Amino acid sequence: MLKKGHMNPSDDANASIPSDYDGNDEYSGGERPPLGGGCTDVMPDVPVEGLYEGSNDRYYTHWQLRRRLRTDRWTPCMRQRDPDRRLVETSDGSLLLLTPTDDLPAWVELRIDDRGARVVDTRRPVPNGSLPK
Repeated sequence: MLKKGHMNPSDDANASIPSDYDGNDEYSGGERPPLGGGCTDVMPDVPVEGLYEGSNDRYYTHWQLRRRLRTDRWTPCMRQRDPDRRLVETSDGSLLLLTPTDDLPAWVELRIDDRGARVVDTRRPVPNGSLPK
């Protein structure tokens, strides 16, 4: 599947992200850091393994799903194959149902860096309180 990768090079190319940040506003270090983290090129047609819609109205890439399972931030509970669905327990003990999707809302951006692809919610304000450009 090919999805469009978007970024604002002037804002994101020089930003750095702590190693324990994996996008989607879930950062164990308190305040959300600036977005970016190695994004130096705009990649118009980048293959993304999979996209998931969560029961929490958030979207995740397959890379984010694998990373959160690998780092024990999420614990797998059940997986159904037809239709494909995954149930995971989050670090706060709540359950999250993930279903594959090909459709993303207009407010979602896919950002790709040297670690992988992540979903960015452009509706959320950046840490200094202003809206994203």
